[in-house]
Amino acid sequence: MKLSNLLKALVLPLAIVATSAATVQTASAAPVTSAVAPSGAPYSLLSRDNTVLVLVDHQIGLFTGVRDIDVGELKHNVVALAKAAKTLGIPIIVTATVPDGMWGPTIPELTAALPGVPVIARTSINAWDDPNVRAAIEKTGRKQVLIAGVSLEVCATFPALSLKAAGYDPRVVLDASGTFSDAKRTVGLQRLAGAGIPVTDYATAGVEMLHGNDDPKAQQVYSDLDMPFANLVWQFKNVKAK
Repeated sequence: MKLSNLLKALVLPLAIVATSAATVQTASAAPVTSAVAPSGAPYSLLSRDNTVLVLVDHQIGLFTGVRDIDVGELKHNVVALAKAAKTLGIPIIVTATVPDGMWGPTIPELTAALPGVPVIARTSINAWDDPNVRAAIEKTGRKQVLIAGVSLEVCATFPALSLKAAGYDPRVVLDASGTFSDAKRTVGLQRLAGAGIPVTDYATAGVEMLHGNDDPKAQQVYSDLDMPFANLVWQFKNVKAK
């Protein structure tokens, strides 16, 4: 082989390796980005100073069709969440679809727990589309929105998707929501997951906003949440103390 051809044969592979190394180095030097919540913090916890609770269509007529959670449990959970939010000073917005129509009024347990909180009547399916509901949320100036609704895949999911698109940080409270079949529950959860909207439960949301057990409101918040297992532990403690 001629010397010139031999040099070409050696130089070409070296050039390819050098180019590949440069490409890898450039790629590794590129900044790594991560998704952040609209509040500015990745996976941010709920803050009582930045949260608003929106309760959508917890109406008597709709409750009669709930099949994915025990109706008594659903009532307990949404009322407990509302009470804890009230104790913590969280703004609460309640809305109902045509309460004078087939779905009926908001369950009395919830309205009794929130005296003075008006129920915003609307005709829109998506609560965010109602100008009064939207104005009530915007008026709070808060970006973290806890949503619970009946049904899960419509009344909770639709406004959550719209709020996310509008730059808010929505979270859906699963066990303070309900729907009419397991299939609907699955559809709702998959759609929320696909949009990157977290799902939580009523008690976790409550203690997340409480933040510390040394808070002066802690005892009342735990009382409001009324967690069955915690009540048993408390009762056991009192018996042992006697």
